Amino acid sequence: MNDVIESTQTKYRLTRERACYSIFDIESLLKTLACEGLLWCLQDMFDLTEAEKTLIEHYLLEHREIQVYDNAS
Repeated sequence: MNDVIESTQTKYRLTRERACYSIFDIESLLKTLACEGLLWCLQDMFDLTEAEKTLIEHYLLEHREIQVYDNAS
């Protein structure tokens, strides 16, 4: 797995856990990742809830032009 993907997923999991899985905090984190161009890294995570998947798809559509896919493998 690509280092960027692995790092982003690990950071997301830790932050999600620290926020006690609050959907409002998760939404904020997902929006931040979308604005940084890294939200696409979370798409294939096995432990996402349906709400997270929906938010990821929403923000990917909204911020697709700034997603950074360079060096993805």
